Amino acid sequence: MERRTCQYCHAFFRPLRNPQQRFCSHLVCQNVRKALWRRARLKNDPDYRENHQHAYQRWRKNNPGYWKSYRVAHPSYTDRNREKERQRRLHKKLVRGRETLRVANRETSRVAKCDALIAKTPLKAGIYELVPVSHAGVAKCDALIVEISVIPKGFQQMGGTLQTSTL
Repeated sequence: MERRTCQYCHAFFRPLRNPQQRFCSHLVCQNVRKALWRRARLKNDPDYRENHQHAYQRWRKNNPGYWKSYRVAHPSYTDRNREKERQRRLHKKLVRGRETLRVANRETSRVAKCDALIAKTPLKAGIYELVPVSHAGVAKCDALIVEISVIPKGFQQMGGTLQTSTL
């Protein structure tokens, strides 16, 4: 039989029984294969999905305090989960804001004015996403490409070093 490349680890292997085998026999690769199969089955098979939901509901009924005790026993999991939720909310907010900007841009002129860079409020610390609003727009002044980094007060005292680059 011909040698194939594993779809997960990209190692070469020879299919042992199934000529259409796509994953090698390593445990990690097989777990990925099974997870992909389960995900596809849940997405496409309503009977499998319903059975899965009922099994999970039975498990929750038989183990009512499991997740609460797990969160108490694993505070790092809880902290990481909270941080990921914050990131998801921020991303959702940014996407909604981007859609609002697109609608507003369609209704207004595509020409940037010279005073467009004057900030009405000072820049607040945080994560910002710069999104090009119009590819066909005309800029009346010099166009700027910027990278914004917020440097906390006392950064130098904490032993931090700054790396700057110029174009």
